[in-house]
Amino acid sequence: MLWVERYRPKTLDEVVADKPVIQKITVWAEKWKEGVRQKPLLLAGPPGVGKTSLALALANTMGWEVVELNASDQRSWNIISRIVGEGAFNETISDEGEFLSSRAGRLKLIILDEVDNVHRKEDAGGEAALLRIVKKNPPQPIILIANDPYSLSAELRREVEMVGFRRLSKNQIVRVLERVCRKEGITCDRELLKLIAENSGGDLRAAINDLQAIAEGKEVLKPEDMIVGKRTREPDIFRFLQKIFKTKTPAHGEAMLLDESPEDLIVWIEENLPLEYEGETLYRAYSLVSRADVFLGRVRRRQFYRLWKYSTYLMTSGIQNVRDEQKRGFTKYRPPSVWRKLMYARKKREMLRKILKKIGKHSHMSSRKAMEQYFTVKYLLENLGIERCSIISAFYEFSRDELEFMVGEERASEIFSFIEKHRIHRIEDDTFLTAHAESDSVSLPEKIPEKTIGKSEKKEVRRDHEKKQKTLTLDNFFGDD
Repeated sequence: MLWVERYRPKTLDEVVADKPVIQKITVWAEKWKEGVRQKPLLLAGPPGVGKTSLALALANTMGWEVVELNASDQRSWNIISRIVGEGAFNETISDEGEFLSSRAGRLKLIILDEVDNVHRKEDAGGEAALLRIVKKNPPQPIILIANDPYSLSAELRREVEMVGFRRLSKNQIVRVLERVCRKEGITCDRELLKLIAENSGGDLRAAINDLQAIAEGKEVLKPEDMIVGKRTREPDIFRFLQKIFKTKTPAHGEAMLLDESPEDLIVWIEENLPLEYEGETLYRAYSLVSRADVFLGRVRRRQFYRLWKYSTYLMTSGIQNVRDEQKRGFTKYRPPSVWRKLMYARKKREMLRKILKKIGKHSHMSSRKAMEQYFTVKYLLENLGIERCSIISAFYEFSRDELEFMVGEERASEIFSFIEKHRIHRIEDDTFLTAHAESDSVSLPEKIPEKTIGKSEKKEVRRDHEKKQKTLTLDNFFGDD
C-alpha cells in the first residue's frame, strides 16, 4: 500500500496546513452543524499540499458521510446533476443503514476534486450543471477542489468561498516524514529528510512517495541513499510573474516549463505590466512586448517555431532589464481581462441562441424570424405589468438566467418570484390558453361530448373553428388592448 494513502490524515488535528486555513474551514463546518447553510468551499492551491486530505479529514472529524467525484470519474452534465445534485438535496443512509437527517446535523459532504478540469470534452456541461446546483443553496455541504481557481468561470467563483493553500515549507514536510519513519520503524538521518523535502518543492505527496522509494527494503537511511532524481516542478504563472517583475534572475528558461503557450504568456505579461512599471520604463517594456508579438505573428503565418525563443526572451528577460529599480512590496497580479471579455461575449451569444430557440419553438418560426420577435418580447418584459410579464415568461418557458439576460437581475427576480408564487407554467393543451387568453379571438370551442356527435362530424366542427381562429401571437394572446 502506498504510504501516501496509509498515512493520510484521519482528523483535522493530523492535517498539515496553515492555522488560518484550518480555522476558517472549522468555522464553516460548525455553522453547517448548527443548521446555518453556507456557500460551498473552493480549496485552491498547487498539487500535493493536502487539499483533498483536509476535506476527507473534515468529514471524518464532523461525522459526515462523503460523496466524492474525482478526475478519474466522468463529470458531465448528467453525472453531476444526478450524483452531486441528488446528493446535495436529498437525505442519506449511512453504511450501517441508519437514516441521517440534515435537520439533526447528520450531513454528508459532497467533494468534487480537480473541478478546474471539468471543462474537458468528456466532461462537457459539467461546470454549468455544478453552477446550477450551487445557486439553489443546497442543504448539504459542498467542497470543490482546484489547482487553478482562475480557470473556473467568474460566475462560479462568486458563488463559492475560496480558501487558498500555499506550498508547504521544508520544515513542515520534514516533520511529516519523521512521523512516517517512526510508524514504519525506520531510522532515518534528518539530513536525508531535508534533501527529500527540498527536492519536493513543497509537494508533500511527492516527498512521501520519494521517501517510500528510498526506504524500500531498508531499516536505516543515510544521506547517500538519496537516489531519486531532481523534480522539475511546473512553475505557477503568478510565481513566474513575480520572478519577472521582482527579480533580476533570467526567466526565459523557466518560461518553457510553464503550462502556458507564448501566445497566452504575452497576454498575462501585457495585462500586469502597468501594475509594476510606469512612465518611460513602462513605454520601453511595452515596446519589447510589441516586438515579441511581431515574432509570434510570424510564427503563426510561417510556422517558423524557432522564433518562439526570441519572442519569449523579449517578453521575460528583456522586460526585466528595462527597469532601473524594482518595485518592492506585494503586487496582486490579475488574469488577462481580454479573456474575461471574450468569455462573457461567448456566454452572451450562447444565452441569446437559447432564447431565440425557445421563441422560435413556441411561436412556430425560424431563428431568423425569432430575432425580430426577440426585441418585441424584451420590450414587453421591460414595460408590462408583472402579471403579464409572468405569463409571457411562462409561455416561452424562460429560465431565471434568461430573464436576467433580457431585463436585468432586479426585474427578472420580480417576474420569477411571481411565477413561483402563483405557479404559472406552460401547459401543452387548451388549459393554458383558456386560463390566460384575454381575447375572444383565441377562445377555444367547448369540449364536444363523444356521445352526441360522431368522429367525422367532430373533426368538421374543429376544422371550421380553426379557419375562424387567428394564429396565436403575442398580440392576440393578450388581446387588442
